[in-house]
Amino acid sequence: MQTTEILRKSAKTKRVTRRKPSSGPVCRLCLREPGDPEKLGEFLQKDNLSVHYFCLILSSKLPQRGQSNRGFHGFLPEDIRKEAARASRKICFVCKRKGAAINCQKDQCVRNFHLPCGLERGCLSQFFGEYKSFCGKHRPTQNIRRRNVGEESCILCCEDLSQISVENIQSPCCSQTIYHRKCIQKYAHTSAKHFFKCPQCNNREEFPKEMLRMGIHIPDRDAAWELEPEAFSELYQRYQHCDAPICLYEQGRDSSEEEGKWHLILCATCGSHGTHRNCSSLRSNCKKWECEECAPAAKVIG
Repeated sequence: MQTTEILRKSAKTKRVTRRKPSSGPVCRLCLREPGDPEKLGEFLQKDNLSVHYFCLILSSKLPQRGQSNRGFHGFLPEDIRKEAARASRKICFVCKRKGAAINCQKDQCVRNFHLPCGLERGCLSQFFGEYKSFCGKHRPTQNIRRRNVGEESCILCCEDLSQISVENIQSPCCSQTIYHRKCIQKYAHTSAKHFFKCPQCNNREEFPKEMLRMGIHIPDRDAAWELEPEAFSELYQRYQHCDAPICLYEQGRDSSEEEGKWHLILCATCGSHGTHRNCSSLRSNCKKWECEECAPAAKVIG
């Protein structure tokens, strides 16, 4: 009898420990702290109310009744509180706690979850159209072909794709190239809607459409390098080096002139190799050139 009572007290103590309150503000809809904005969206705070942006747009019964400049991007504080009250009666199938504002959109599925809990358990949310969410059992899938371990790597981070999992995502173009989901999401947040395309073939139709279907959030804003140009200043630095086998310019390979025979021409294909006109015997009216890596004969193409 005493042993049973001790076990009950121990279990109760563990539950209390797990429910330790946060020392900072938490989202009214998922009850979690700010976290990773790439996974949860911007952490918004106003009128003594805090909420993740993704929790707002993915909550199952939350209407957007205001203009974009009202409340939280059009979501009104009173509506958010009502949605939080509704969610307080819903239990998350992952953590078993109340406050689950998102429910699986598959017919007959009764699973509800907090956004962070869903991410931990393989749930997927779509950031277009009706902004649907699905549990891990009913989420959209891809027929990813298994390949030999070690032969495939993510071209965005160059790390191995050791196994097929929900953390990988396949391109609809470029021979079904496979990426890490986190890498594609980071790329989408950097490039945003108007610059998001296949990293290999620049496909702007099939690629974004499939990424949206598979739960990638593509922000509708300017690209990060336009919002913070100083953070991406290296992208704007023009290559300044003559890579000809023999550089004839007396000022050296890293110098050039604005025009004439010592003007530096960059490879029209890769942009990462250059030559002075005279060092590669280019005509004065030549405007395009390819390096040896892009064209073995370093031919003039214009």
